[in-house]
Amino acid sequence: MKQLILALLSLLWLGNAAAHCPQEIELVDIPFDVNSSYFGKHHAKQLQQLITDTQTDNGYLLLEFPIYKGQTDKKLRKYDRWLAYRRIERVKEYLAKSDYKAPIMTRILTASNDNSRTLRIHWCQDAHPVTVAAKESRSEQTDTADANLSD
Repeated sequence: MKQLILALLSLLWLGNAAAHCPQEIELVDIPFDVNSSYFGKHHAKQLQQLITDTQTDNGYLLLEFPIYKGQTDKKLRKYDRWLAYRRIERVKEYLAKSDYKAPIMTRILTASNDNSRTLRIHWCQDAHPVTVAAKESRSEQTDTADANLSD
């Protein structure tokens, strides 16, 4: 039982780390009407432009939706969370139907001071090229150190 709990906690930790976006570029904000999970045609055009702009880049999309922390009614808070998930799913479904290839991460901010109904879409640059460059510079330093030893 203890191992199961540790495994679950490590998965939760990994899930939170995966949604971290150090080089965040805000692309599009999609506002929703009260109690609605549908977005308009204008926003569909914005999503099409987003697909065109990011399809060939290395990175991933981060869909982020705030839930207002000031809501004290538990039933309304539960409804707000459900609606936030539904709004994110609508956008993800649209992107999937458009054959969007880049990974998509989602994040719901449950302690937001913002009482908006806006889904924010960010582009997160893939940090892998930086890692490769760091490894290359380390191997160059090793080569230089080896050359100095042979002299």
